[in-house]
Amino acid sequence: METENKINDLMIEKYSWQNLENKISVTQYPSTELINGISSGQIYIKKYEALKKDPARNITIFLLHDLGQYHGRFNYFINWTRLKMPGISFVAIDFVGHGLSSGTRGHFEHFDSLVTDVLELVTGKIKNNTQNEKWLLMGHGLGGIVALDLLNRFQSKISHKIDGIILSNFILKFESIFLQIEESAPFRKLKLTNLISHSRPLRLQKSEDVLICPKEILRYEQDPLIIHRPTLNVLKEIHLKMASVYQDSYFLDKPMMLLTSLGTGDLQKKGIDYFAKGIKKDLLREKKYTHNKHDLYNDSERVNVFEDIMDWIKIYEN
Repeated sequence: METENKINDLMIEKYSWQNLENKISVTQYPSTELINGISSGQIYIKKYEALKKDPARNITIFLLHDLGQYHGRFNYFINWTRLKMPGISFVAIDFVGHGLSSGTRGHFEHFDSLVTDVLELVTGKIKNNTQNEKWLLMGHGLGGIVALDLLNRFQSKISHKIDGIILSNFILKFESIFLQIEESAPFRKLKLTNLISHSRPLRLQKSEDVLICPKEILRYEQDPLIIHRPTLNVLKEIHLKMASVYQDSYFLDKPMMLLTSLGTGDLQKKGIDYFAKGIKKDLLREKKYTHNKHDLYNDSERVNVFEDIMDWIKIYEN
């Protein structure tokens, strides 16, 4: 095992990174989701190296965004951290059909493809064990479910790489008559399932349910990379995954931080509270925010969120 670790430390990442300014670089690789045997698109990855080194801290945070969003929704958090916390780097992914990744906008065929795309990223990046590098998974909304499913299903491949998990507002519930119609026997008999699965009958959320700050609401509405109406198939895939992902997560043995906005719906708050009861208390830290809505990283009191995350990291980094 020691020899294997030394070999891994000498390996070069298998992706070709294009350097941008300010220690930022980007790369792409084919999505693991196949349509008629062909990859459904290129997955966009952005890496932000720490602006300053810290001999006592070498942390990489993998950022997994929410449904309809993309890596840019973490910009406030990334910029704040890079200025104030030496030794912390970020790697952000855009899910297929989102942000700067290709594929049909706001659509994926299978939830599992999101998970295997992240698996490809994590296993393709080399963790430098000789420099005591620590990796954290940070998932918001949909990204939280992806993070949990990744750890549940691929523990043997990545458990030794991931040192902690940060999850925020990750309970997603969709109540839609369209889901019920699509699953009904008469509708399936008409063979119209594929047609309705690619329809976009629902707007995810009103802007005022996502953010409080008027300036940020306007920015959210005008952002061309935000997807307000995903396909019904996306909602169905998430709905199906919800049945198992939380129960399976009770066996996780990683330090975990849960962030919840109390300005969101009761279903989400109760769901996260229920989930937290199954996590070992010595591994869990919870933070709840009265004055923030769903998008914790862009709302008016976001700095409080950033400071709480950094306080938690300081506890577990040693």
